[in-house]
Amino acid sequence: MDVEQLAIRDYLAKCPPLTELPIAELEVLAQAIVIQRVPQGDDVLTIGADNTVAFLIRAGAVDVLLESGDWYGRFGDGDWVGYRSVMRGGKVSMTVRAIEDTLLYAVPGELFLSLLERFERVRHYFAERKPERLRNALQEIRGSDGLALVAMHVRDLMKLPMLVGKSDSIQQVAQQMNEFDTQTVMVTGDDGGLCGIVTDVDFRKRVVAEGRSVNAPIADIMTLNPLTLTPRDQASEALLLMSRRNIRHLPVVDNGDVVGVVSASDLLRTQSNSAVYLVGDIFAAKDVARLAELSKNLPQMLVSLVKQSLPANDIGQSVTAVGQAIARRLLVMAEEKFGAPPVPYAFIVAGSMARREQTAHSDQDNGMIVSDDYNEAQHGEYFRQIAKYVSDGLDACGYIYCPGNVMATNDQWRQPLAVWRGYFETWINKPEPMALMYASIFFDLRCLHGDASLLTRLQEEILSKTKASTLFQAFMAGNALSHKPPIGFFRGFVLDKDSKDSSAEKGMDMKKRGVVPVIDMARLYSLAAGLTPINTWERLEAIAEAGTITRSTVEDVRDAFEFISMVRLQHQAKQIENGQKPNNHMPPEELSALERRHLKDAFEVISTMQDSMATRYQADKFR
Repeated sequence: MDVEQLAIRDYLAKCPPLTELPIAELEVLAQAIVIQRVPQGDDVLTIGADNTVAFLIRAGAVDVLLESGDWYGRFGDGDWVGYRSVMRGGKVSMTVRAIEDTLLYAVPGELFLSLLERFERVRHYFAERKPERLRNALQEIRGSDGLALVAMHVRDLMKLPMLVGKSDSIQQVAQQMNEFDTQTVMVTGDDGGLCGIVTDVDFRKRVVAEGRSVNAPIADIMTLNPLTLTPRDQASEALLLMSRRNIRHLPVVDNGDVVGVVSASDLLRTQSNSAVYLVGDIFAAKDVARLAELSKNLPQMLVSLVKQSLPANDIGQSVTAVGQAIARRLLVMAEEKFGAPPVPYAFIVAGSMARREQTAHSDQDNGMIVSDDYNEAQHGEYFRQIAKYVSDGLDACGYIYCPGNVMATNDQWRQPLAVWRGYFETWINKPEPMALMYASIFFDLRCLHGDASLLTRLQEEILSKTKASTLFQAFMAGNALSHKPPIGFFRGFVLDKDSKDSSAEKGMDMKKRGVVPVIDMARLYSLAAGLTPINTWERLEAIAEAGTITRSTVEDVRDAFEFISMVRLQHQAKQIENGQKPNNHMPPEELSALERRHLKDAFEVISTMQDSMATRYQADKFR
């Protein structure tokens, strides 16, 4: 190889998707490449022409134009053009025009197609659809460790249950348990539904110790109406529930049918995760100082989860579990300090904690729904004390006071159910700017403590109204479109200043312009369809199941959301490791060329979905 070909080979080795090709392949490619120089203003390719080469831009820039003359995109150093026509048999469907003097490496079509056929990474890179490229990218960044407890669900660990009838004798059941080598059986009623559970401990305590006849029915020693899990529950949450209640086995029920059983030993036998132990320590904490000390472990836990390459949803669920545990422990401690509540109440959280999508410490968004039996003169001081104790405790643990004062300490957000009904009635029927701001907060609510039925009743009423109000839906869509993905006119990234750090360089706001557009879309489609999920991933799944949007479209959006979320999490984890406070502003220079390409794909998928949302809900009238 001559010097020029060696230089080409070295450049190719740095260009996705060729970075991992064997050196021999790169040398063959470098020798086959033809260098082309195109003056500014000349066409590289014209619509209708036959093309037999794929072009890699070495220097300069080109515009790609649609048949209508509309601009499609601008591409520069390291980008590929012309490959689509090679893959489709040679016909050019878009014009490629040099906007400055441009140097191109022309790869013969036959060699290009051979690379596609022989190398999966190359084939994935040039996949026709952006969503397919994203899906492949996500598979590549996933770690091989599939046994992390936080990433597993009960369905991954449950065993087939042994079922017995409630009239079967104790001796019969004992013989069956011995035959099948099991420590637990599920007792079913006449209708086939679960009515109890019996474990080997029950035989020791309730049969042997009490001298009970082995001919008695098994129903005499069963635990009635046991707690149950669903196959979709997280394994980590199941372990925490079992440890708090001192339970060794739990039935798994799906649509009323007993489908499995899971034991604490099964859960502990999998890879342990720091989140599980951290939450366990939180529930054992005796004071706020101890909670604050434990909360300091959260940033490093986030780093650990990111390094395991877990899905963003599982990371969010795990991080949120810590924040929720702290809030719940504070509420228990508050009631121990100030006494039992005089009337029922629900302590509710909003925003990312409600959606279980937290990434690190954030500000508080919470409130209280109090029973309509509430009397301000008699009960007001009690609930003010509870709210202040919890809010101060959360702040001490790193969950700072809400700058907008959306907290239970604010009288406005500590009200009887009837008042909350009035709030939502106004927000839905009069969707003005302030109402829309509150809607983006309070339409994502979860009860952490107290009487959950207060929130359940409210949410059922809310969904019936949002499903019927097309005016509210249109305003919500218009509001959602205020958060646009950070893609500029020339395919560059739109950079913003970090409002919380004036000294920082501009970067892409991965929260406001990245994840929030998907969160807003999922919320809108769910409210319009009357769907109950709160978590964004669960909302997207419910939207697909309801047929509101096609499953393939939902999967494309979900993959885009996952990729953006992972880039954001990796950025925050890197900042934590460098001793910096994590933020959402990412400088584009931190990304590799391949990451920039995939990120643009993800943003464009979301932008396309936003256009569809605007049309569906006639949002342009309300923007």
